[in-house]
Amino acid sequence: MPLKTKNLPPLNALVAFDAAATNISFTQAAAKLFVTQGAISRQIRGLEENLGIVLFDRQQRQVRLTSAGREYHQHIADALNQISVATFAVKNPVQAKQITIAASHAVASLWLMPRITEYLRAYPDTDIRLLVADNVLEVDAADFDCSIGFSAFEPVAYQVDRLFSQRVFVVSSPDFLALHKDLSPKELLATRQLVLDNPTIGWFNWPDWFKGMDMLPVVPQHKVTFSHYNMLIQAAQQGQGVALAWDHLLSDYLATGSLVKAFDQTLDTEASFYLMTSLMGSRKPDLDEFRLWLMSNL
Repeated sequence: MPLKTKNLPPLNALVAFDAAATNISFTQAAAKLFVTQGAISRQIRGLEENLGIVLFDRQQRQVRLTSAGREYHQHIADALNQISVATFAVKNPVQAKQITIAASHAVASLWLMPRITEYLRAYPDTDIRLLVADNVLEVDAADFDCSIGFSAFEPVAYQVDRLFSQRVFVVSSPDFLALHKDLSPKELLATRQLVLDNPTIGWFNWPDWFKGMDMLPVVPQHKVTFSHYNMLIQAAQQGQGVALAWDHLLSDYLATGSLVKAFDQTLDTEASFYLMTSLMGSRKPDLDEFRLWLMSNL
């Protein structure tokens, strides 16, 4: 249907309504938009008068979307997001030969970098920009063409490809294992554990592994704690202790023998790594080429 400008309410009112509906709070909407709560209330009241419907039930100290408000928000939220993406695209013209990939420190350093090297041998004219973030699922999709993230559930994106599920087991350097070859698995776990501090949600740490394996936790004599998983793995390669490994993430290290399985117990997880393509990325032929190449070279 052709655009009828008389049907369009003020954009500022829509932005205020979207913020309030998303947060179910006029106060939080005001903080997000850097205005007063009264300004949000006035914008929404004006929008309700413009539409001729009530968008919020206003109760003492709280608000709640009406059924009409929920339905309206579902429509305008997508529209506002499309406007945001389109505006970003105009301000940041697509560089056809550059693709931006977002990944965590661990994925980028342990798994992705060797594959980017292989990809560039096959496609030398493509420019790669690597965006590293602690939690990729929280990165704004407007900032990347594709991202690689870990999640217990299929994430939301313009296009989602499941790369692989993960199994978790204990590894160490060959020298560390040889030094403790006469120890049982429980005794080996009690030597020195390499621990990840404040891991990303869903990322397995020792308590999770023991629980998943239905084992009583083994308290080590010593432990070393790291803020990033790639540092932890580097320490494991240097023989500093035992670490938890993700089979696909560390496949190259296991293949070269710089890390070895300490014993056979393995935990199959329900989580997976996903390749997520943004709306911006979907417009780039080189990104689709990279996506197909990566999926065929897992």
